[in-house]
Amino acid sequence: MNKKNTRIYLFSTVAVVAVAGLIGAYVAGNPTGTNTTASAGNLASSQAAQGQVNLNALFSDQGTLFFSPQEPTSSDPVKVTLRAAAGNLTSAQVVIVDAKTKKQTTLNMVKAGVDQNHEYEYWQATIPPNSDYENYYFVANSGSGTAYYSGNGATSELPSIGWFAIAPGFTTPKWAQDGVMYQIFVDRFYDGNPSNDVKTGEYSWYGNKTIQLKWGQDPETGDQGGEDQVAFSGGDLQGVQDKLPYLNNQLGVNILYLNPVFTAKTNHKYGVDNYFQVDPHFGGNQALSSLISSAHSDGDKVILDGVFNHTGASNAWFQSAQQSKKSPYYNWYTFTNCPSQYATFSGVSNLPKLNYANPAVINEVDKIAQYWLSPPFNADGWRLDAAGHASGNGYDPEANGDYNDPINHQLWTDFRKAVKSTNPNALIFGEFWENSVALPWLKGNQWDGSINYGGFINPVSAWVTGKDLNMNPASLSPSDLENTFLTTLNSLPRPAQLVQVNQLGDHDTPRFGERAATAINTKTYPNGTTFPYGGTPNYRKDALGAMLQMTYPGLPTIYYGDEYGMMGGGTNDAGKRWPFNWSQTGNSLFNVYQTLIAMRKADSALVDGSFMPLVADDTNDVFGFARVDANQRIIILLNDSNKPVTEKVNASATGALYGSTFKNVTPLLPGVTGDGGSGQGGNATLNGKGNIEVTIPANYGVILTQKGGPLY
Repeated sequence: MNKKNTRIYLFSTVAVVAVAGLIGAYVAGNPTGTNTTASAGNLASSQAAQGQVNLNALFSDQGTLFFSPQEPTSSDPVKVTLRAAAGNLTSAQVVIVDAKTKKQTTLNMVKAGVDQNHEYEYWQATIPPNSDYENYYFVANSGSGTAYYSGNGATSELPSIGWFAIAPGFTTPKWAQDGVMYQIFVDRFYDGNPSNDVKTGEYSWYGNKTIQLKWGQDPETGDQGGEDQVAFSGGDLQGVQDKLPYLNNQLGVNILYLNPVFTAKTNHKYGVDNYFQVDPHFGGNQALSSLISSAHSDGDKVILDGVFNHTGASNAWFQSAQQSKKSPYYNWYTFTNCPSQYATFSGVSNLPKLNYANPAVINEVDKIAQYWLSPPFNADGWRLDAAGHASGNGYDPEANGDYNDPINHQLWTDFRKAVKSTNPNALIFGEFWENSVALPWLKGNQWDGSINYGGFINPVSAWVTGKDLNMNPASLSPSDLENTFLTTLNSLPRPAQLVQVNQLGDHDTPRFGERAATAINTKTYPNGTTFPYGGTPNYRKDALGAMLQMTYPGLPTIYYGDEYGMMGGGTNDAGKRWPFNWSQTGNSLFNVYQTLIAMRKADSALVDGSFMPLVADDTNDVFGFARVDANQRIIILLNDSNKPVTEKVNASATGALYGSTFKNVTPLLPGVTGDGGSGQGGNATLNGKGNIEVTIPANYGVILTQKGGPLY
């Protein structure tokens, strides 16, 4: 969400590390701090002494091989599987906790089999059907020794939170689980109809006259809260429709997420004047209908951005409320002294906050949602702006660290019912910045997923780019990255895991390409303000981020221009939203994106396979993991250091047989093969201890794959 004043998110070096700690405190509760990444070597032959559980060998998650069915109903039993070192355990249990009653049920597990390498054994149990939300964790016993396995990984003491979750009856759209999404800031994407462009001086907004920019002209005037808001490049919905062949056929994405398109005075449209009218400068309602129809013909989906926490101050509802306390809209807002004093979003006067203590407002928002999901528009879902901030009587729950506000949750519970009754296959995801994960909204009765700031955008920026979302220096070790991923991913029910929106950046963050740049330039504006402004791109780090994004569980979402390494203007809002440079499509980074997107769409393991950490090498700044299902085993090794690194990887942990070979399918940038890395295309064969040895190029990654199979 963009406001008249720049929104500031403080993630300094210390703060980024603190976020990882907060995730641990909020989700994990790991008292031992154990890093459980499997070490190289045959785990069966390196078992702990009798009476001790081999922590490194323990593994489970909610991938298809370890949790079935993926989206259980209230009548479905659920089969769960725990991996352990062969011959290590004497018994194992799964403990199920009913979220409502807190009742605990312990089930004994049965050793179901041993893998063909005789390195791992697999224990299974069936959790009986239940209509209530449940959590579970595993207990592993070796003689008198006991260990625990939960969403945090293996620990010697039982964590109090961070357990796996089951939400019976919760489903999310399969097309979203399988898809690759592309976010479009409409005014800056492509001008398909110059006749509807905003003209210079066409109207004024808070004393700032509109500015018509030439395509490619810098949208940063130096006045963030004023002229920047009403400087228009001319992009529109016809432009998006014109570029569907590029998006679908060339790049390969199949879901479009549009920043707000409804009538508003600013270029970003986050202060809506009319929720039932597409802005005429974007082409009006007919243009949206035409775009969605064309997208559907290509097999694509279209998501709209719902700005329901607040309206624009020029919205007719608010204008009426200001004029009279007898207005039917007066109680749709919260006035302390009408007409000049009222509740706003973050103190921004042009964004009056809606009052959801009034049921009429909830009903109206539900009608809006249903209107655009219905013919003739048939949109496919909603992104919910500032969704944790919405409440009643001027209260802002998220700003107060309140994630259990009853009015907020009633709003989104009703919203889900309205949306799913209109289109059961629609997608709902919310914007959520605070804390670590949006778990209170992701239990099956409100959102499907959320924009994954705490679980992906923030930690990936710190690790890959060395910068936070304010362009300040930041750092995160591979082991902290692994722990962050484990705790934020596994604390969610499986349907939500599969549609968490994983971006490298969006319209509220400095460009990923700029955070990753080798060198950053600056620009000083006439008013004396200075911002980062472009620089020397680092396509290797851009590709490194893309490799992680396209192989991590969830819904990978590209912010327009990331596919060619678009730079920007740092923390300046207009600098996060430069016009698309169409001459850059087809560059070397774009070609890497093409390959990764095709891989993501073709390989089932990258969609619902297990996420299995393999390497967290803090010394050499290397992080590695596998995605595994019955069809494929895929190993992803990422090197964020400035030199090639050779790693021994316990590839047999994926189920691969000793002596079998992984094929190298790494998409290459020019020059990557010149630094001695295995990005050259060399395959990798397991030795007699289950290891492969891989040299990973500097600031790059290696992706290896082989055919999958059963666990045992």
